[in-house]
Amino acid sequence: MIEAQYRVAVRDATQVGEARRVAASLSSALGLAERDAGRVALIVNELASNLHKHAGGGELLLRELRDGASLGVEVLALDRREGGMDVEASMRDGHSTSGTRGEGLGAVRRAAQEFDAFSGSAGSVVLARVWPAGPRKEIFQIGVVSQPMEREQQCGDGWAFRVRLPWLRALVVDGLGHGPLAARVAQTAAEEFQETDELPGPEAIAHRLHGALRSTRGAALAVAEIDFVSRKLRFCGIGNIAASIDNGTGRPRGLVSHAGIAGHEARRIQEFSMPWPADGLLLMHSDGIGTRWKLEEHPGLQGRHAAVIAGVLYRDFRRTTDDATVLAIKEP
Repeated sequence: MIEAQYRVAVRDATQVGEARRVAASLSSALGLAERDAGRVALIVNELASNLHKHAGGGELLLRELRDGASLGVEVLALDRREGGMDVEASMRDGHSTSGTRGEGLGAVRRAAQEFDAFSGSAGSVVLARVWPAGPRKEIFQIGVVSQPMEREQQCGDGWAFRVRLPWLRALVVDGLGHGPLAARVAQTAAEEFQETDELPGPEAIAHRLHGALRSTRGAALAVAEIDFVSRKLRFCGIGNIAASIDNGTGRPRGLVSHAGIAGHEARRIQEFSMPWPADGLLLMHSDGIGTRWKLEEHPGLQGRHAAVIAGVLYRDFRRTTDDATVLAIKEP
Protein backbone atom coordinates (compact mmCIF):
# COMPACT_ATOMS: atom_id res chain seq x y z
CA MET A 1 0.00 0.00 0.00
CA ILE A 2 0.99 3.64 -0.20
CA GLU A 3 2.87 4.40 2.98
CA ALA A 4 2.83 7.94 4.30
CA GLN A 5 5.96 10.00 3.78
CA TYR A 6 6.39 13.09 5.92
CA ARG A 7 8.45 16.10 4.86
CA VAL A 8 9.99 18.69 7.17
CA ALA A 9 11.82 21.67 5.67
CA VAL A 10 14.69 22.48 8.02
CA ARG A 11 16.04 26.03 7.90
CA ASP A 12 16.27 27.04 11.56
CA ALA A 13 16.37 25.59 15.07
CA THR A 14 12.58 25.59 15.50
CA GLN A 15 12.22 23.22 12.56
CA VAL A 16 14.70 20.82 14.16
CA GLY A 17 12.18 20.60 16.98
CA GLU A 18 9.36 20.06 14.49
CA ALA A 19 11.31 17.17 12.94
CA ARG A 20 11.65 15.57 16.39
CA ARG A 21 7.89 15.87 16.94
CA VAL A 22 7.10 14.28 13.57
CA ALA A 23 9.50 11.42 14.37
CA ALA A 24 7.90 10.86 17.78
CA SER A 25 4.43 10.84 16.24
CA LEU A 26 5.42 8.33 13.54
CA SER A 27 7.16 6.04 16.06
CA SER A 28 4.07 6.11 18.26
CA ALA A 29 1.73 5.39 15.33
CA LEU A 30 3.83 2.36 14.37
CA GLY A 31 3.93 1.09 17.95
CA LEU A 32 7.73 1.09 18.18
CA ALA A 33 9.25 0.09 21.50
CA GLU A 34 10.80 2.86 23.58
CA ARG A 35 14.35 1.82 22.65
CA ASP A 36 13.62 1.85 18.91
CA ALA A 37 11.70 5.12 19.12
CA GLY A 38 14.73 6.57 20.90
CA ARG A 39 16.99 5.50 18.07
CA VAL A 40 14.68 7.17 15.55
CA ALA A 41 14.66 10.33 17.67
CA LEU A 42 18.47 10.39 17.85
CA ILE A 43 18.81 9.95 14.07
CA VAL A 44 16.29 12.66 13.28
CA ASN A 45 17.78 15.10 15.78
CA GLU A 46 21.32 14.60 14.45
CA LEU A 47 20.37 14.80 10.77
CA ALA A 48 18.07 17.80 11.22
CA SER A 49 20.70 19.60 13.29
CA ASN A 50 23.27 18.85 10.61
CA LEU A 51 21.01 20.41 7.97
CA HIS A 52 20.53 23.51 10.11
CA LYS A 53 24.09 24.02 11.34
CA HIS A 54 26.23 22.82 8.45
CA ALA A 55 24.21 22.73 5.23
CA GLY A 56 22.32 26.01 5.36
CA GLY A 57 19.03 24.12 5.44
CA GLY A 58 17.48 21.19 3.62
CA GLU A 59 14.70 18.63 3.77
CA LEU A 60 14.06 15.70 6.07
CA LEU A 61 11.80 12.92 4.74
CA LEU A 62 10.39 10.23 7.04
CA ARG A 63 8.31 7.23 6.04
CA GLU A 64 7.18 3.95 7.48
CA LEU A 65 8.73 0.72 6.26
CA ARG A 66 6.98 -2.64 6.03
CA ASP A 67 8.56 -6.05 5.62
CA GLY A 68 5.89 -8.62 6.31
CA ALA A 69 4.81 -8.07 9.91
CA SER A 70 7.91 -6.00 10.69
CA LEU A 71 7.61 -2.20 10.77
CA GLY A 72 10.44 0.29 10.58
CA VAL A 73 11.24 3.93 9.90
CA GLU A 74 13.26 5.45 7.09
CA VAL A 75 14.87 8.88 7.34
CA LEU A 76 16.32 10.73 4.33
CA ALA A 77 18.19 14.00 4.78
CA LEU A 78 18.65 16.10 1.62
CA ASP A 79 20.75 19.24 1.30
CA ARG A 80 22.26 21.46 -1.37
CA ARG A 81 25.46 22.50 0.38
CA GLU A 82 27.90 23.69 -2.25
CA GLY A 83 30.68 21.18 -2.82
CA GLY A 84 28.99 18.53 -0.68
CA MET A 85 30.67 17.06 2.40
CA ASP A 86 33.39 14.55 3.20
CA VAL A 87 31.17 11.62 4.22
CA GLU A 88 33.94 9.42 5.64
CA ALA A 89 35.41 12.27 7.70
CA SER A 90 31.95 13.29 8.93
CA MET A 91 31.37 9.80 10.37
CA ARG A 92 34.48 9.95 12.55
CA ASP A 93 33.69 11.01 16.10
CA GLY A 94 35.23 14.37 16.89
CA HIS A 95 35.13 15.67 13.32
CA SER A 96 33.35 19.02 13.18
CA THR A 97 33.26 22.06 10.92
CA SER A 98 31.39 24.30 13.37
CA GLY A 99 33.03 23.84 16.77
CA THR A 100 30.52 21.22 18.00
CA ARG A 101 31.41 17.79 19.44
CA GLY A 102 31.21 16.26 15.96
CA GLU A 103 29.23 13.10 16.79
CA GLY A 104 26.47 13.49 14.15
CA LEU A 105 26.92 10.98 11.31
CA GLY A 106 28.88 8.55 13.47
CA ALA A 107 26.02 8.44 15.96
CA VAL A 108 23.49 8.07 13.14
CA ARG A 109 25.38 5.15 11.62
CA ARG A 110 25.55 3.36 14.99
CA ALA A 111 21.83 3.86 15.66
CA ALA A 112 20.65 2.63 12.25
CA GLN A 113 20.45 -0.91 10.88
CA GLU A 114 20.80 0.48 7.36
CA PHE A 115 22.93 3.52 6.59
CA ASP A 116 24.22 5.05 3.39
CA ALA A 117 25.24 8.48 2.14
CA PHE A 118 26.19 10.22 -1.06
CA SER A 119 27.80 13.60 -1.52
CA GLY A 120 28.59 15.49 -4.69
CA SER A 121 29.07 19.03 -5.93
CA ALA A 122 25.31 19.70 -5.71
CA GLY A 123 24.92 18.57 -2.09
CA SER A 124 24.41 15.47 0.03
CA VAL A 125 21.83 12.77 0.75
CA VAL A 126 21.96 10.64 3.91
CA LEU A 127 19.84 7.52 4.50
CA ALA A 128 19.17 5.88 7.87
CA ARG A 129 16.70 3.07 8.59
CA VAL A 130 15.61 1.61 11.92
CA TRP A 131 14.24 -1.94 11.99
CA PRO A 132 13.15 -3.18 15.45
CA ALA A 133 13.69 -6.79 14.38
CA GLY A 134 17.33 -6.09 13.51
CA PRO A 135 19.26 -6.05 10.24
CA ARG A 136 17.63 -7.72 7.23
CA LYS A 137 19.24 -9.77 4.49
CA GLU A 138 18.31 -7.91 1.32
CA ILE A 139 17.55 -9.61 -1.98
CA PHE A 140 16.64 -6.25 -3.50
CA GLN A 141 16.52 -2.58 -2.52
CA ILE A 142 13.59 -0.23 -2.99
CA GLY A 143 13.90 3.51 -2.63
CA VAL A 144 11.09 6.00 -3.09
CA VAL A 145 10.27 9.65 -2.62
CA SER A 146 6.66 10.72 -3.15
CA GLN A 147 5.58 14.25 -2.32
CA PRO A 148 2.63 16.54 -3.18
CA MET A 149 3.10 19.78 -5.05
CA GLU A 150 3.61 22.90 -2.99
CA ARG A 151 0.56 24.06 -1.00
CA GLU A 152 -1.16 20.66 -1.35
CA GLN A 153 -1.62 18.32 1.61
CA GLN A 154 -2.38 15.14 -0.34
CA CYS A 155 -0.25 13.66 -3.10
CA GLY A 156 -1.96 12.74 -6.37
CA ASP A 157 0.84 10.29 -7.15
CA GLY A 158 1.05 6.83 -5.68
CA TRP A 159 3.20 3.74 -5.70
CA ALA A 160 3.12 0.17 -4.43
CA PHE A 161 5.03 -3.07 -4.77
CA ARG A 162 4.37 -6.76 -4.34
CA VAL A 163 6.86 -9.55 -3.73
CA ARG A 164 6.36 -13.24 -4.41
CA LEU A 165 9.85 -14.52 -4.91
CA PRO A 166 11.34 -14.94 -7.37
CA TRP A 167 9.48 -11.89 -8.70
CA LEU A 168 8.94 -8.34 -7.54
CA ARG A 169 6.24 -6.13 -9.07
CA ALA A 170 6.05 -2.36 -8.75
CA LEU A 171 3.46 0.27 -9.62
CA VAL A 172 3.78 4.03 -10.08
CA VAL A 173 0.56 5.96 -10.71
CA ASP A 174 -0.16 9.66 -11.30
CA GLY A 175 -3.81 10.63 -10.84
CA LEU A 176 -4.93 13.38 -13.19
CA GLY A 177 -4.74 16.79 -11.56
CA HIS A 178 -3.77 17.41 -7.94
CA GLY A 179 -5.17 17.30 -4.43
CA PRO A 180 -7.73 14.94 -2.86
CA LEU A 181 -9.42 13.78 -6.07
CA ALA A 182 -6.12 12.83 -7.70
CA ALA A 183 -5.01 11.18 -4.45
CA ARG A 184 -8.20 9.09 -4.47
CA VAL A 185 -7.36 7.83 -7.98
CA ALA A 186 -3.85 6.85 -6.90
CA GLN A 187 -5.19 5.06 -3.82
CA THR A 188 -7.76 3.17 -5.90
CA ALA A 189 -5.05 1.98 -8.27
CA ALA A 190 -2.75 0.94 -5.40
CA GLU A 191 -5.53 -0.99 -3.66
CA GLU A 192 -6.48 -2.81 -6.87
CA PHE A 193 -2.81 -3.60 -7.49
CA GLN A 194 -2.73 -5.56 -4.21
CA GLU A 195 -5.23 -8.03 -5.69
CA THR A 196 -3.31 -8.87 -8.86
CA ASP A 197 -0.73 -11.42 -7.69
CA GLU A 198 -2.37 -14.22 -9.67
CA LEU A 199 -2.33 -12.31 -12.95
CA PRO A 200 0.36 -13.39 -15.41
CA GLY A 201 2.24 -10.10 -15.68
CA PRO A 202 2.31 -6.32 -16.15
CA GLU A 203 0.11 -6.24 -19.27
CA ALA A 204 -2.70 -8.13 -17.55
CA ILE A 205 -2.31 -5.94 -14.46
CA ALA A 206 -2.49 -2.75 -16.54
CA HIS A 207 -5.73 -3.99 -18.13
CA ARG A 208 -7.12 -4.71 -14.65
CA LEU A 209 -6.21 -1.24 -13.35
CA HIS A 210 -7.58 0.41 -16.51
CA GLY A 211 -10.96 -1.15 -15.76
CA ALA A 212 -10.83 -0.34 -12.05
CA LEU A 213 -10.26 3.38 -12.74
CA ARG A 214 -13.22 3.87 -15.12
CA SER A 215 -15.29 5.63 -12.46
CA THR A 216 -12.44 8.02 -11.62
CA ARG A 217 -10.84 10.98 -13.39
CA GLY A 218 -8.12 8.61 -14.67
CA ALA A 219 -4.38 8.34 -14.36
CA ALA A 220 -1.06 7.63 -15.96
CA LEU A 221 0.44 4.42 -14.63
CA ALA A 222 3.22 1.92 -15.17
CA VAL A 223 3.76 -1.64 -13.91
CA ALA A 224 7.11 -3.42 -13.84
CA GLU A 225 8.05 -6.99 -12.91
CA ILE A 226 11.57 -8.20 -12.17
CA ASP A 227 12.17 -11.95 -12.10
CA PHE A 228 15.40 -12.59 -10.21
CA VAL A 229 15.71 -16.20 -11.44
CA SER A 230 14.98 -15.86 -15.16
CA ARG A 231 16.69 -12.43 -15.06
CA LYS A 232 13.84 -10.80 -17.00
CA LEU A 233 12.27 -7.36 -16.70
CA ARG A 234 8.71 -6.96 -17.97
CA PHE A 235 7.10 -3.55 -18.26
CA CYS A 236 3.77 -2.03 -19.31
CA GLY A 237 2.85 1.66 -19.16
CA ILE A 238 -0.14 3.86 -19.97
CA GLY A 239 0.56 7.58 -20.20
CA ASN A 240 3.57 9.61 -19.16
CA ILE A 241 5.20 7.65 -16.35
CA ALA A 242 8.90 7.70 -17.29
CA ALA A 243 10.88 4.51 -16.77
CA SER A 244 14.37 3.32 -17.59
CA ILE A 245 16.78 0.50 -16.86
CA ASP A 246 20.49 1.01 -16.30
CA ASN A 247 23.07 -1.79 -16.45
CA GLY A 248 25.74 0.01 -14.47
CA THR A 249 27.00 2.26 -17.25
CA GLY A 250 25.14 5.37 -16.08
CA ARG A 251 23.38 5.57 -19.46
CA PRO A 252 19.84 4.27 -18.92
CA ARG A 253 17.71 2.66 -21.60
CA GLY A 254 14.20 4.08 -21.72
CA LEU A 255 11.17 1.80 -21.40
CA VAL A 256 8.20 2.31 -23.70
CA SER A 257 4.78 3.44 -22.48
CA HIS A 258 1.86 3.96 -24.85
CA ALA A 259 -0.22 7.13 -24.89
CA GLY A 260 -3.50 7.13 -23.02
CA ILE A 261 -5.31 7.70 -19.75
CA ALA A 262 -5.89 4.64 -17.59
CA GLY A 263 -9.59 4.44 -16.81
CA HIS A 264 -10.63 6.36 -19.92
CA GLU A 265 -8.77 5.92 -23.20
CA ALA A 266 -5.95 3.45 -23.70
CA ARG A 267 -6.00 2.20 -27.27
CA ARG A 268 -2.92 0.08 -26.86
CA ILE A 269 -1.83 -1.71 -23.70
CA GLN A 270 1.32 -3.64 -24.49
CA GLU A 271 3.99 -5.33 -22.41
CA PHE A 272 7.70 -5.27 -23.24
CA SER A 273 10.41 -7.51 -21.84
CA MET A 274 14.19 -7.45 -21.74
CA PRO A 275 17.06 -9.02 -19.77
CA TRP A 276 17.57 -7.85 -16.19
CA PRO A 277 21.33 -7.25 -15.86
CA ALA A 278 23.44 -8.18 -12.85
CA ASP A 279 23.98 -4.49 -12.03
CA GLY A 280 20.45 -3.51 -12.99
CA LEU A 281 18.79 -0.35 -11.71
CA LEU A 282 15.13 0.31 -12.51
CA LEU A 283 13.92 3.89 -12.24
CA MET A 284 10.27 4.95 -12.57
CA HIS A 285 8.93 8.44 -11.97
CA SER A 286 5.95 10.68 -12.54
CA ASP A 287 6.14 13.87 -14.60
CA GLY A 288 6.74 15.82 -11.41
CA ILE A 289 10.37 14.75 -11.89
CA GLY A 290 12.21 16.28 -14.84
CA THR A 291 13.56 13.92 -17.49
CA ARG A 292 16.93 15.55 -18.16
CA TRP A 293 18.84 13.78 -15.40
CA LYS A 294 21.96 11.76 -16.19
CA LEU A 295 23.39 9.36 -13.65
CA GLU A 296 26.88 9.72 -15.09
CA GLU A 297 26.83 13.33 -13.90
CA HIS A 298 26.79 11.96 -10.32
CA PRO A 299 29.95 9.81 -10.11
CA GLY A 300 29.48 6.97 -7.64
CA LEU A 301 25.70 7.38 -7.27
CA GLN A 302 24.94 4.17 -9.20
CA GLY A 303 26.55 2.15 -6.41
CA ARG A 304 24.59 3.75 -3.56
CA HIS A 305 21.41 2.45 -1.93
CA ALA A 306 18.25 2.71 -4.04
CA ALA A 307 16.74 5.15 -1.51
CA VAL A 308 19.75 7.47 -1.87
CA ILE A 309 19.43 7.37 -5.66
CA ALA A 310 15.73 8.27 -5.42
CA GLY A 311 16.58 11.08 -3.00
CA VAL A 312 19.17 12.64 -5.33
CA LEU A 313 16.83 12.59 -8.34
CA TYR A 314 14.00 14.10 -6.28
CA ARG A 315 16.25 16.81 -4.83
CA ASP A 316 17.76 17.87 -8.14
CA PHE A 317 14.91 17.39 -10.63
CA ARG A 318 11.65 17.91 -8.78
CA ARG A 319 9.11 20.26 -10.34
CA THR A 320 7.45 22.16 -7.51
CA THR A 321 4.34 22.80 -9.64
CA ASP A 322 3.36 19.12 -9.68
CA ASP A 323 3.16 16.05 -7.45
CA ALA A 324 6.45 14.18 -7.66
CA THR A 325 7.27 10.49 -7.22
CA VAL A 326 10.47 8.64 -8.04
CA LEU A 327 10.94 4.91 -7.42
CA ALA A 328 14.30 3.11 -7.65
CA ILE A 329 14.80 -0.67 -7.51
CA LYS A 330 18.12 -2.52 -7.57
CA GLU A 331 19.88 -5.55 -6.19
CA PRO A 332 22.24 -4.74 -3.30
